[in-house]
Amino acid sequence: MKYFEKYLCDNKNIEDIDISVHCDINIFDWLMRYIHKKEPKLEIKNAISILISSDFLQMAHLVEESTNFVAANIHEIIGLPIDMNCLNSGLVKKLAE
Repeated sequence: MKYFEKYLCDNKNIEDIDISVHCDINIFDWLMRYIHKKEPKLEIKNAISILISSDFLQMAHLVEESTNFVAANIHEIIGLPIDMNCLNSGLVKKLAE
């Protein structure tokens, strides 16, 4: 996760790093399985949360994969009770393309 590079590239001892996570635990678990190559499945119900989280964490490949999934399934995703206001303008632009 590129987001953490600035924290992990410092000369500090890795044991001194404290990272707090403020997201749904199921989404965080999904992301951990993804980076450990456990190949979790993108689903209609989690696609927007994965897209937003992967964008925040600067996981470019997952952003692309999630964007493609959301675009291909947008009709079903729109029907879910999800607040789409969390999508930043960059993600909305990618989805529109």
